[in-house]
Amino acid sequence: MQHLNIFRVEKNGDALVVTPSGEVSSFRYQDIHQEANTIRGEISRKNAKYLVLNLSELEYFGSEFIGSLVSMLRETRMRGGKGCFCAANDQMLKVLQNMSLFKLWPYFDTVPEALSTLNKSEE
Repeated sequence: MQHLNIFRVEKNGDALVVTPSGEVSSFRYQDIHQEANTIRGEISRKNAKYLVLNLSELEYFGSEFIGSLVSMLRETRMRGGKGCFCAANDQMLKVLQNMSLFKLWPYFDTVPEALSTLNKSEE
């Protein structure tokens, strides 16, 4: 996969763990969109069963950024996989709750908890 500036992607078994990093508000929408497209392509090519969005390194993100995360989760679901959010700070957790995103994708406190729960759902 090409070098990404906004997202760090790690393969963990059947899961892709995507960690946005840096000051998201400083990235242009075009860059966010382009990198999200790259990750959706990776989901498609790797046929990842799971997508874990690790939000631990973010202080804030806006609606455009949330849209890019949702597009990755939708791609995963479209391919028959499962996705989730994890490790958001209190402020961002409230934003995600207010948007009712946890009705569509679960939330976990940590990456290990997310991976464990997703893996157990296949047993």
